[in-house]
Amino acid sequence: MARLNEQQRRTLHVLAYMMLRMGQEARAGRIYAALAALAPEQGPDRLALEGLAALAISRGNGAKALEYLRGAMGGRVLSSRQAVLHLMKAQALWLEGRREEARAALDEYLFLVGGKNA
Repeated sequence: MARLNEQQRRTLHVLAYMMLRMGQEARAGRIYAALAALAPEQGPDRLALEGLAALAISRGNGAKALEYLRGAMGGRVLSSRQAVLHLMKAQALWLEGRREEARAALDEYLFLVGGKNA
């Protein structure tokens, strides 16, 4: 399987993000899926998984979003810059009808960004 160098990977991430922002979800999804499949052996392409999770949320598929978020969030402490992953997790849990877990994820998001728990 082909491997991407870092510049190619960054370029494809920017392209996928632009496609997502322009409403070209299918194209963005294909790029993110390819990036995830071509992830380096040392670990997953977390940005690609985050993009796939965002697409799943926008399509109303909470279960698939949670699957991608597990890979994106797994095994690391998230910085305040990555707090949005907790917000995405809350959205995915809400889509799955898991209201209490969604609220806990939202509280974690608010804690990381310095907000007050509502």
